Amino acid sequence: MAIDRAEDGDGPTRLPARAADVDAASPLDAGERAAEHARYRARVETYGTADDAWAEAVPDLHAAWERHLERYPERERPAPRTQPDGSWVADGDRRLTPEQNAEASKACADIRDEGEQVIRPAMHRIEAADPARHLAGLENMLKGEDRLKEKVADYMRAPGTTVREALEMVPDAVRFTLSYPTERYSDGVRADVDRFKAEGFELIKLKNLWSNDQYKGINSQWRRPETGLRFEMQFHTPESLEAKELTHKAYERIRGSATPAERLELEAFQRRVNSLIVTPPGAAGIEDFPEKHHE
Repeated sequence: MAIDRAEDGDGPTRLPARAADVDAASPLDAGERAAEHARYRARVETYGTADDAWAEAVPDLHAAWERHLERYPERERPAPRTQPDGSWVADGDRRLTPEQNAEASKACADIRDEGEQVIRPAMHRIEAADPARHLAGLENMLKGEDRLKEKVADYMRAPGTTVREALEMVPDAVRFTLSYPTERYSDGVRADVDRFKAEGFELIKLKNLWSNDQYKGINSQWRRPETGLRFEMQFHTPESLEAKELTHKAYERIRGSATPAERLELEAFQRRVNSLIVTPPGAAGIEDFPEKHHE
């Protein structure tokens, strides 16, 4: 199953492995996962809230990730760069000609301006409508120019694709997150979807991932009709947002250079983190868009 979790639209490519194979290869075997669930339930009963259980578990989760990095050190990647002739090159044999690079630079600047001057003010208007939740991570609102060019180069591998067409395929060149108290989450998401529409934005896609074992939250993609610029909004609780940030590097490795053995461990780590996240009341009833109709 592919996970549309966030940053680059497409989720990790899942290996065709049996669950038993994952458990055997992973440091978190079935018994340990069962024990983790039992400890989690005990924490909830002891402390009275899932928030306390999550807060207590976080240091151990960070330590587990540090142990993983010791086993699988970060791979050095050459930095993307513009060549003397004006072309652009990056890791993974990604290349743009001088003309493509110039067009991509101009388009990235246009996206940055529209994101800052038009979409962000609208997000603040929506945020002001309900003080019970807030925008989070605004420092990461804009995907970096080199990262955008990497996506452009990837999409332009399809013959005949232009720079502008490639940029229109990027779902999160501009991205935002709203964080809600758990008890206000479901009503808040529904109300904010309506507020987005009232601002004139077009809903392209909404994916409810609260039942997923690799990522918890709701991700949505929107379009500004006047220009066609797409942007992403993620809907989180404080705990699910922290879980996403904790597993972000694991997610990037799964989608990138991880070996099959490491990938199994990364998926097990994501399961461990997300097993501790409590689904907000009513969140399971928030439907995907486009809505899936069953025969």
